[in-house]
Amino acid sequence: MEINEIGVVKNDVQETKKHSFFRDVESTIEVKEEFVDGLQEIDRSDYLQVIFFFSRSKDYNLVGPRHGGKVRGVFASRSPRRPNNLGSTVVQLLFHDGNKLRVKGLDAIDGTPVIDIKPYAAPFDSSSPPEEKKKNPRREINRLVKTGDLENLLLKAGELHGHYCPFLALGVTAGSYAVNELGETPGDMEELVAVLETNSCFSDGIQYSTGCTFGNNALVYRDYGKTAVTMAIRGDRGVRLYYKRDNYLEENYPERTELFEKVVKEREGTEEDERALKRAWAEIAFDLVHVPAEELFKIEQIRTPDLPDYAPIFEDEYCDLCGEKFMAPKGESADGESTLCIPCAGDSYLQLNGSGLREVS
Repeated sequence: MEINEIGVVKNDVQETKKHSFFRDVESTIEVKEEFVDGLQEIDRSDYLQVIFFFSRSKDYNLVGPRHGGKVRGVFASRSPRRPNNLGSTVVQLLFHDGNKLRVKGLDAIDGTPVIDIKPYAAPFDSSSPPEEKKKNPRREINRLVKTGDLENLLLKAGELHGHYCPFLALGVTAGSYAVNELGETPGDMEELVAVLETNSCFSDGIQYSTGCTFGNNALVYRDYGKTAVTMAIRGDRGVRLYYKRDNYLEENYPERTELFEKVVKEREGTEEDERALKRAWAEIAFDLVHVPAEELFKIEQIRTPDLPDYAPIFEDEYCDLCGEKFMAPKGESADGESTLCIPCAGDSYLQLNGSGLREVS
């Protein structure tokens, strides 16, 4: 077998780092002159697959501990210590100039030989083909939960949440643990229910990893203000996870927590401080998903979970003032004859926001 080196990676990283470190790292791939013609039309792709050679890796173990202490086979990990020393990463193409490709997210250090470059094509490279997603939209998410691939699950949860942060990671970890503990595949018919005790970033991690949301009526919110969730199967059993490591971030990332105080709590951070916080929070989030759930949470088995009944189906009414349709139980009779919606009647209502569930007059 003959393999040709087509180029080399250029960046400021001189030592091997965790995979999560490279997410925001920009690198330049310098392609050898004899292969430059192969870059024609590469600008049409926003993302590329880069195959490279771990040139500093001299040996390998077929089985060994990975991040977080989990023991896995080398083919079930991203370890650089591999039988053929080949690595593969999907990167964002930032720009193309002659024989140089500027990319983001390439987890390779300076001087790494590049073996091949291909455009990333979702229909072929996605693990869930479109037809399969039509049958089961959560197929890929359920696979990530089942296999414990929390890093890629966190990547997807970030699409919902808008950024990466420690408590989003905690939600992903707790939700995945509970689903696997119960052995139930999340569906859409309220059989698997999540009872959330907070509306913080943690809640988005739970919704994404479990499939229990407000919209499908499988998410129950109790305004306790605790970073905790109970996952339960109707008529069966449940498991509750409560975040017990109150000082984990302060103990392990003191500088990052000081930055949080400045930017978020005191609202005194500069734009650079905000960018630094996002970078730090992302780094911590991707570290956290490699920490075993048992180290982060108090975990309780629940024999008879307290759950509300299935969501009722309400009749519709129309407001006599604005003409808009609403659920009948939400209407008010102003004079015993006309029916008004809550805004038109001027009545108080419950509102869920950053402060929790509050009555608004």
